Amino acid sequence: MKTLFLIDILNMKDINAIYSFENGDLVINQLKKLLETQIIALIRKKINKKILVELTNTHADVFQLLIYDDFKIDEILEIKNLIFEHVINHPFKLHNYKTSINIDITMGCAKSDDHLILVYAEKALHKAKVNFIHYMYYDAYLYKNESISEDLLDMLNYNIENTLVEPYFQAIRDNKTDTVVKYEALMRLYDREGNILLPNIFIHKSKKCRLYTKLMELLIDKIVAYINQYKLHISINLDYTDILNPNIKRSIVSKIRKNNIGPYLTIEILESEKIANYNIVNDFISEVKKYNVKIAIDDFGTGFSNYEYILNLNVDYIKIDGSLIKKIDEEIYLNLIKSIVQFCKQQGILIVAEFVSDLKILRYVKAIGIDYSQGYYISKPLKIEDIVGEKK
Repeated sequence: MKTLFLIDILNMKDINAIYSFENGDLVINQLKKLLETQIIALIRKKINKKILVELTNTHADVFQLLIYDDFKIDEILEIKNLIFEHVINHPFKLHNYKTSINIDITMGCAKSDDHLILVYAEKALHKAKVNFIHYMYYDAYLYKNESISEDLLDMLNYNIENTLVEPYFQAIRDNKTDTVVKYEALMRLYDREGNILLPNIFIHKSKKCRLYTKLMELLIDKIVAYINQYKLHISINLDYTDILNPNIKRSIVSKIRKNNIGPYLTIEILESEKIANYNIVNDFISEVKKYNVKIAIDDFGTGFSNYEYILNLNVDYIKIDGSLIKKIDEEIYLNLIKSIVQFCKQQGILIVAEFVSDLKILRYVKAIGIDYSQGYYISKPLKIEDIVGEKK
């Protein structure tokens, strides 16, 4: 398996026009040197293993960084962030100018074991450009050809008809005892070859095709069965639209009541700018709390981050978003996270740090008094068989 990053200098024509083609070439050469020395070395250090990396300057302002390894999505994002931050913060020197300039880049990424990896990465780069964002990942499993997106509807029905919808479980660990206390359930589907489809691929399409409710029903049924069988403490994710959906809401409450699983269940509500009526959210929380269900606010720090509405919601946990946690070693983010921790302590709300991807982050998280940790350093998402095996 290979992972390919395409790194494209934004507005290269402007650099050539303003500073001359000679300086444009100088910028490209400096970027090449930065990539092949510092950045590749940092990537190797980050993943902490020997890997083969090839750097190619395919077009004047586009570089291919090909890594011979099969990375998880979280690892790909870490490498992307490493490349992006080092490039945009690097001072690029110019002939006949005393001051240096900074450049901006757009990146496309794909991973695959076939010869079409460059096609996938180019599609990702194109999508990033047309959407005016600095990065896009293109899933090779889903987009093996242009018709596959149309086949996604068939895949959704295939998963529903064969009850293939499956929760994968990511551990949440107590930072004081270093023991796993619960698992977050993450929805996974499969294509006909048995490859896993991740939520960013199918969630939007399933909602558009009015199949999302059926997927959620199947997922919840399996979670209920696993709780009953193994007495695991499990978190499930709901967003505002799920709570608004009377079928999903009715189904969840009914299954909790009939199976008496409330004490084993935490419902994570995604903090979102889409939340327009907190009374509806509060009514839902009050309903499930009757059955001893715990409530968490997920991804805190990315939406409103409104402390006032947290005070008006009866929540047990706040999960600090990974976009903050992964920058916890930067003073500005550390201070922001400390303020969230202080607020939660005052209100008697427990705190979970998401995206704990290495030991350094874990040490910061523990040092400032965060109660729980979740992320790839703790555990990747696992099938139920792997969880039960670990518990034996």
